[in-house]
Amino acid sequence: MSAALDEALIVFGNWRLRHAEPSPEGARRLRVQRVRARQGARAAQADCRGAHAVVAHCVEAAWQPVAPGRQEPCQSHNVDPDWMPLAHVDIRGGLVQLRHLVDRADRHVTHFIAPPLPVAPFAPGLLYERLWQAFQANHLQTSNYECHYAVHATVGDMHVAIDTAAPLDVLALGDAWLDELAAGTEAESAVDFVAQIGDELQHCCHDNVLCRVLPNLGHRHGWANAALFSRKRRAQALEPLGEFSTLLRQDGDAAWTERRESDRPYGTAVEVDLAQHVDLPLQPVARWRRTGASSGCESLETGNLFSVGFHRAQPVSPAGSPAVAPVFHCVIAYLRTRGEGSAALVAREQAALREKVVRFLQRRGLHAAADDQGLARVYERISEGVAHR
Repeated sequence: MSAALDEALIVFGNWRLRHAEPSPEGARRLRVQRVRARQGARAAQADCRGAHAVVAHCVEAAWQPVAPGRQEPCQSHNVDPDWMPLAHVDIRGGLVQLRHLVDRADRHVTHFIAPPLPVAPFAPGLLYERLWQAFQANHLQTSNYECHYAVHATVGDMHVAIDTAAPLDVLALGDAWLDELAAGTEAESAVDFVAQIGDELQHCCHDNVLCRVLPNLGHRHGWANAALFSRKRRAQALEPLGEFSTLLRQDGDAAWTERRESDRPYGTAVEVDLAQHVDLPLQPVARWRRTGASSGCESLETGNLFSVGFHRAQPVSPAGSPAVAPVFHCVIAYLRTRGEGSAALVAREQAALREKVVRFLQRRGLHAAADDQGLARVYERISEGVAHR
């Protein structure tokens, strides 16, 4: 599908209808307007702010067409309690087809999802009744976001290597990426990706301890890393917790295997605690700081959700030592899917999204390319930078 905005018919009405709650008699009315939207088989997004052409009013079971040229404004952006966006519909052959129901709405954009229990085409006069029934039947999927998610594949992260000698602000890069998704004008993209509503730009900054795995009886090679952060609600404000991870393979041609374990306690000698936990001999390589900006990204066609994160890995130099150049990279990770899906679709769209990220970075004058070595290459570049300090 094209990533361009197309006109769509959006139904507006009282918020109680969305939750299948009884509405006051005065609120049992709907308004159908033409709004520019981005739409796919699984989901749609529309910015409903401003004034839009009115197609019809629906009061009880009466469908009242409106003469062309009339416009009405959407009050209070996308979240007016009396006139919130409720659904995306088509009208073909005199019948209404309910394509998407509202999932989330904020001040700037409204997100719709295809109802898992579809609704057969119906006469326009039945719009209010059929909407009420659709929201009632799909209540969990439209009002409890976690109930419509599934994980259809266990796939590794995809990486993009970024080479630049100039300073690079990854937080600003993340903002620019969101602008890219909002514009939706990339003609060469076969898949329309949008920012995931409710998963705004996230910023992280934490220290790490990187170690190289020494020769061992298991003939495993690679890296171990202690990321000194935790999302756990801590019993004590300064309780030291970290994420311990390994990136290992048996020989030079085997695939890398990554394992992570969160909320591991550690003491003053993090390297010792990490070695004891992973049960491998380790050689400390570098202390480094990870700074990242990531946001959710969704395919409107399949409902596949991904995370796109831009990262800066900065080795921390001892006092008096020359600074080491940072390593920049981007990570595209599969999160989950809204509804049905398959591993093949996940892999195909993850690759398409990576290519979109590469083009985005290249348009900004950065040297960017897909990197199948991924995190192993990031660790190697950190190690090389420290060695040549």
